[in-house]
Amino acid sequence: MDGTYDEIISDNPFFIELKNGYANLFQHCISESWIICVPRIGSLNTRVFTVEDFCAHILVPSDELPETHYSTITEKQVTVSNKVITLEVTKGLPLQSHILFEETFYTEDFIKYKVWCIETPLEPANLVGDNTITKEYLTSINDCIDLLWTQAAGRQVLDQIEHSVQQFLKKHPTLPVAIGPLRDTVSELYTQCLQITLQNRRLRDKSKSCKQVLENIKLAVECYMQHLLFDYLFKPICTCCAYEDAHLNKKIRNMCDIQLRDLEIKKELYHAVPRAKQILSKIDSYNTVLEKVLCLKQALNAINKADGSVNATLLTADDLLPVFVFLIIKSGLPNWYSQLTYMKEFRYSSVGKGDVDESAFLITTLEAVIEHIQSGALTGPPDPEAYYYESNLTEDNLNNSRQRKNSLTESISTTDTSGREETLEYIFELIKANHCEQIEAILQKNQKHLQSLHQNDNNILKITLDDYLSNDDEDDDSDTEIYHKLCHPLCNCKKCKCKLSRRLLKNSPTVTSRDSHGLTALHVASIHGKATIVESLIEMGAAVNATDLNECTPLHYASSRGHQNALLLLLHSNANINQINIDQNTPLHMAVNNGHMNCVKALIYFAEHSRKKIKINCTNESGKTPLHLAAKWGYEGIAKLLIENGAEPSLQDKNNKTSFDYAHNLRILQVLKSCTPNLYEYIHITSNDVKSLNCKFENPVKLKLQKLGKSNDVNNAIKTVENLKLIDRILKAISYGDIKLACFYMGIDFTAYANNEIDNNELCHPLCECQYCKKKTDLYLSDININLFDSNGVTALHYGARYGQDELCRILILNKANVNCCNKKGQTPLHLAALNNKTVVIRLLLDHGANINAIDLLGNTPLHDASEMGNIGATKILLNYNPDITMLNGAEKTALGIAKAKVHLTIIDLIDKYANKQ
Repeated sequence: MDGTYDEIISDNPFFIELKNGYANLFQHCISESWIICVPRIGSLNTRVFTVEDFCAHILVPSDELPETHYSTITEKQVTVSNKVITLEVTKGLPLQSHILFEETFYTEDFIKYKVWCIETPLEPANLVGDNTITKEYLTSINDCIDLLWTQAAGRQVLDQIEHSVQQFLKKHPTLPVAIGPLRDTVSELYTQCLQITLQNRRLRDKSKSCKQVLENIKLAVECYMQHLLFDYLFKPICTCCAYEDAHLNKKIRNMCDIQLRDLEIKKELYHAVPRAKQILSKIDSYNTVLEKVLCLKQALNAINKADGSVNATLLTADDLLPVFVFLIIKSGLPNWYSQLTYMKEFRYSSVGKGDVDESAFLITTLEAVIEHIQSGALTGPPDPEAYYYESNLTEDNLNNSRQRKNSLTESISTTDTSGREETLEYIFELIKANHCEQIEAILQKNQKHLQSLHQNDNNILKITLDDYLSNDDEDDDSDTEIYHKLCHPLCNCKKCKCKLSRRLLKNSPTVTSRDSHGLTALHVASIHGKATIVESLIEMGAAVNATDLNECTPLHYASSRGHQNALLLLLHSNANINQINIDQNTPLHMAVNNGHMNCVKALIYFAEHSRKKIKINCTNESGKTPLHLAAKWGYEGIAKLLIENGAEPSLQDKNNKTSFDYAHNLRILQVLKSCTPNLYEYIHITSNDVKSLNCKFENPVKLKLQKLGKSNDVNNAIKTVENLKLIDRILKAISYGDIKLACFYMGIDFTAYANNEIDNNELCHPLCECQYCKKKTDLYLSDININLFDSNGVTALHYGARYGQDELCRILILNKANVNCCNKKGQTPLHLAALNNKTVVIRLLLDHGANINAIDLLGNTPLHDASEMGNIGATKILLNYNPDITMLNGAEKTALGIAKAKVHLTIIDLIDKYANKQ
């Protein structure tokens, strides 16, 4: 074994399992100062460890010779000499293992313990023989790495594959954006990697002796190559399939309210669908074709074992396809066509097997489902308004809904409706059938009838929606039963009037009548896009801003369904263009989410020509703007339209993700970058570096290979890590109030400033760059970049301002700290000082050039923040430096408007006095 061998012990699966799975044993080892032996990565042929495995690798020093003689917890004697561990297994058959390196760790309580990384395990049963086949079937990238590592007796093959991938990326800095050339290009790399692998003598001999080993080696090489190449490969694939993905997403989003009953899925499979959906939604997290196909298989197995028993349910193709259709619609993934293309076109190890293997069957099934959805054969539920609220599905509910639908359909098909009860449900069916004249006749007749009653009793129709939706048990009562529930047949009390009014509204519906879901006739007409009926209902006085139980207006439904004519009729009738529903989605959110370009244009252009303000950057409950949704689903044209009308790509949702993060193909990313290229670089260059450095690989080999690399990228990464560690220490010291320690970390001579050896009064002015001042200050300037920032863009000056450390802020400014630097939220140190009412720091920053009118990503200035928090001291000082009090933030409020909304009376008075002086 190479004497310079190295690995990261904290990422060794054996060590991780000991710490996490056997914490008591681990803590006891530390307290007793026992030595923990950890077999190197790749020396074990299993990832499932027992307590006996760990006990065999814990060495207890002997009392007489603690440096050389030990015993394991399993009571086997061990000697150590010249970094070689000798274990007496049986008489005459010692087992030896080399100590590759020793590492010392410290606990949080500063208790020291030693860990030895050893070449081979100290248990004979765990040794990997020359002819051992690690697994008959590979199930993950970890299995593939283990196979190549153990069967080749080292990491040489893995190193060579990684080197080939690196050379491939240098040769092809931009991969072809066409599936055919891209597949052929990567196929050449796979062939090269496989040839390199089979040049290893051990792998070549084993593959000749067993065909299964050869198939596993081919699959392992493919998976490891895909794992290394995935971040560079999948984006071009998504770009190639951008149009198909966007088209499929539009189909799926407009069927998102489809239910299991609509696809005629067997009822015994209903309770298995949630588990299968949970499994299938993880397919995007896998990098290799092998793992993605296995994800499909696991989802299928979850359905097969729907009854929870060991025996699988036998499913035909007719049973399977509808379930897969439902799972894909409900999974929420934005790139199904790209996923299919990746699995279908980049399975190089399966070439020559034919199309009869299980993986090919699963991929073909997925392809059939996607083609079925794209064909438009699925049109969504027949009665969409009936599906928004029903959460429990029973046989009785299903039969009752079918019976009601059949009876209503029969009544509509007949020309004589005189004997038919004209209920609100009947009106809804007429709307779906587009019988405009019949609807007008019924509603006008009922309206006149109710008006005549209204003249007789002004209180009978005063009923609220809550009254109407309460006492649902009376909905199906007959006229006789209703009258039996009255105090007496001619009673005129409030309770009896309410009962009669409910019955009257049920039998004589008007344009204001609602069903149990709060839906009016205008809602239903908007859902089904019946523009003529929408116009007629509006003329009859229907409320265009009426909301249902989900707080959705007719405009929400017209937008989500893509009915532009109905949408424009509602807008011209003063429908609220920025109305939010229960999820805080506006009509613009609904139109963008379902990919209706025509409705997005109608909303934006109507607002522009009618001089109404549409909130283009409004956020829903999860913090997503319409641009987030357009980027996620790949709607390139909609994203371009939104940006042209002021959409901001840098806004973050509640998961701290911008529209850039949701863009899954290069085309949509280019649309976002073309508008704000500098902002994109600011947000992503440093954050991507940090992300790549902080990621934890499932397999420790990858991290080791990166560590052993000699490229400039690795050197830059190491430097970035050190900078992040440094700024983290600096910020912690500032938060603890330890200025001296913070200055030490930054390489600043704190005593020179504390003893006034550097004084602003001796300089021409605080920021003077003349030869005299520069010579005086250069002696005490730090060699470290004072403007270092963490992954959130926070600098030392940000923290100094936040915690009111005026002395530290003065030192940082003298060391050329940027007083107008912004964190990822766009906040300057002045923002943070204003938020926390640090008056001395505010004055210091402003005296040294801080921009008093700087705005963050929400459009707030420091004065906005001070007004929001009610910070009187901060407001007074800010007003002394002549801020612009007319500036509006993202919510279109001035600082005075915020103060009034928060009822901060003193601040209102201060700003009013300042305004009167202007």
